[in-house]
Amino acid sequence: MARTNENTRHSNYVIRIVCEGNKTEPLFFTSLCDVYCAGRDSLDVRTIPQPYMPEDEEPDNSARGNYKGKKRKTKNGAEPVEEVVIVGVPPLKWVLYARQILSEGVDEAWAVYDKDNHPRHEEAFVEANKEVDGKKVNIAFSSRSFEYYLLLHFEYIYHCFNETECGEKLKGKKRIFECGTGKNPDKDCDGKNCINGYARKRGYWQETKSSESTFPLVKDNLVKGMINACRLRAVSDAKTNEPIYKRNPYTNVDILVGRLIGKETIGYGNLFTYNEYGYNWSIKFYGDTLNIVNNKNGAEHFGKGMFVIYDYEEKSELELNEEPLLLQPNESKQLPCRLEYNQVISIKVSQEKEILLLPNFAM
Repeated sequence: MARTNENTRHSNYVIRIVCEGNKTEPLFFTSLCDVYCAGRDSLDVRTIPQPYMPEDEEPDNSARGNYKGKKRKTKNGAEPVEEVVIVGVPPLKWVLYARQILSEGVDEAWAVYDKDNHPRHEEAFVEANKEVDGKKVNIAFSSRSFEYYLLLHFEYIYHCFNETECGEKLKGKKRIFECGTGKNPDKDCDGKNCINGYARKRGYWQETKSSESTFPLVKDNLVKGMINACRLRAVSDAKTNEPIYKRNPYTNVDILVGRLIGKETIGYGNLFTYNEYGYNWSIKFYGDTLNIVNNKNGAEHFGKGMFVIYDYEEKSELELNEEPLLLQPNESKQLPCRLEYNQVISIKVSQEKEILLLPNFAM
């Protein structure tokens, strides 16, 4: 299955993103990849399922851009058909499918799903950790839901939401209260209980379940979303030892996003070594100092402005090295640097890869 039809290998590296839903996440990642992965012949990325919009569904007037996902293919003018039907118990079924396509030749597989009320979270994480031909399934997990990750592109927030949308079931269908709009004042949680109510109250978005991509909402704040997600995990780790599938709030979707847009985050005090294209050097940010070490036998050159403080709120840059650096074998260099929560150290190591060193979120 991984090498037939649209899964046939046409590049050097194939990534598949197995999504829980057929709208919000597939639309988001498809439109993200249209911006960041298009034209990269060495990379083939696609969501499973591909985003689907019924022909008769019209976009609303929500402030989230007009991008609509690519419609699924049809045969002889027939209605769009499902490419893949993933059966089983959630969220285990998405992990098992991701593991299946790994065994069929896909190079990297992600399972993207929410906490919701799924029954088999523990088994899903255990299965994901099993190796298949030296590869494991990656999980991009959100609690309560993917919308929490979207929220982090607007502000840092650490709050336990119980719902994505407050509502009630009537005749088997959920009627939402549209919290944050005042349309149902007796049942409006005012953004305290549901994520979308919180977002509406602050004017971030109106809804997330239509056939319009949510990517335009956050495309200009991807770094902010990534760093806020890292901060949330640091706070969560300090608060609890519970498995991540039991936590609320929690998200690590930023790791997948970073993978696709070429940005990797390195935690405060952690060592990062770059050993590609003839380079071999290490960096670590700790105690208001950026430490750079040349690991190779020859001299290592670092161009002017290679190390930058990036403020993702102001979207401004400040060069840490205003002159080029030349380090001899095993030589190290310390650059004084103090970061606020809204700042990272940015190192563009290649055209397609940027390293982001994080501040100390424990301060």
